[in-house]
Amino acid sequence: MSLIFFEDFQVGETRDYGDWLIDEAELLDFSAAYDAQPFHLDAAAAKKTILGGLAASGWQVCSALMRMMIDAWLNDSSVVAGIGIEDNRWLAPVRPGDRLTAQTTTVEKRDLRSRPDAGIATFATSLRNQAGQEVMTQRIAMLFGRREKLVSPAAAAPRRPPASPPPERIDDPAGAMPEDFPRARVGAYAELGETLFTADLIRAYALKYDPAPFHIDEAAGRAHVLGAMSAAGLHTASCWMSHFVAARLRLGRLQSRASPGFRDMLWRRPVLVGDLLAFSTQVVAKRETSKEGLGLITSRNLGVNQRGEVALEFYASVFAPIGDEPISPAI
Repeated sequence: MSLIFFEDFQVGETRDYGDWLIDEAELLDFSAAYDAQPFHLDAAAAKKTILGGLAASGWQVCSALMRMMIDAWLNDSSVVAGIGIEDNRWLAPVRPGDRLTAQTTTVEKRDLRSRPDAGIATFATSLRNQAGQEVMTQRIAMLFGRREKLVSPAAAAPRRPPASPPPERIDDPAGAMPEDFPRARVGAYAELGETLFTADLIRAYALKYDPAPFHIDEAAGRAHVLGAMSAAGLHTASCWMSHFVAARLRLGRLQSRASPGFRDMLWRRPVLVGDLLAFSTQVVAKRETSKEGLGLITSRNLGVNQRGEVALEFYASVFAPIGDEPISPAI
C-alpha cells in the first residue's frame, strides 16, 4: 500500500474507523499502572463517586484512540512524530464493555520553513461509544514527511497564541493538590516524582497503544530521526498521572477527582531510553462552575528530563468539591 504523505491530506476530509473494546481486565491493568483512583479500580467504590460507576481512565481512552488511528490509517502514512494535543475533552465516562468508534477530520495544514521535507497536519476527532454517545473530542497536531521537498516554502500559517505565563511559584503541595476547592491556592507548586524510561517500560506501553517501530525496537529507534528508541507522548503523560495520584495519596487525599480534559499538551523534547523525567504540577487558575457544589482547578504540568529540559507540558483541569464531597451521577 502506498504511503499517505503530507501533500495527500485535504482540509475538510473525514475518516471513520475503529471498533475498540474497552476490556475490563485491561481497564483495571491500565488504571493500576497509571491512574489508581477508586472509580477506575473498584466497581463498588465507583458507584459512590462523581462518575457513578467503574470507568476507564481518560488517559487510557486517549491511548486507545491513538492505537485506533495507527491501525486505521497512521500506520500507512509518513508520520514522523506527534507534536502535541491542542485540546482534549472527556465528555462522558467510558465503561467496561463499551466499543469505541472514531471520526477524524483534517482541519489544518502548515508548511515548515525549517523542514522543507515535512509539514504539520492537525486533526479533530470525535470518539463515540456503541450507543452513538460522544465520549471524547480531541484536536492533535502531527508531523508528516512530504513526498517531495518544498523548493521555497510558503509563509507558515500563524501558530496558536501561547498560554499565559504561569503565576509566581509557591512551594505548597497541599495547595497544589487540595482536599477541596476553597483550599486550592493559585501558584501552589508540587514535585510529584520521577520515572526512569527504560526500554522495557517504553516497549510495554507501546506494544499495546502506540506500536511505532521507534517505540518498540532499539535498532529502529537508532535509525529514526530521533536517533534512539523513544517513549510515546501519551505514555509520558500517563506516567505524570501515576505520580499525581501517588502524590495525592501521600498527602492523605483519598477522594477521586474527575477531569473534563486538558489542553495545550506539547511534547517539547523526545523522551529517549535512559531518560529520567521529574514531574510536577502548579495551580494556575480556579473558578466555580455551573455544576452544583463543584469548582474547577486548572494546573500547569511538566515533565523535565535529567538535563533540565522540559519534555512534556500541558494544562489540565479537575473538579473539586466546594463543600462536602459530591455524590452525583456521571459528568
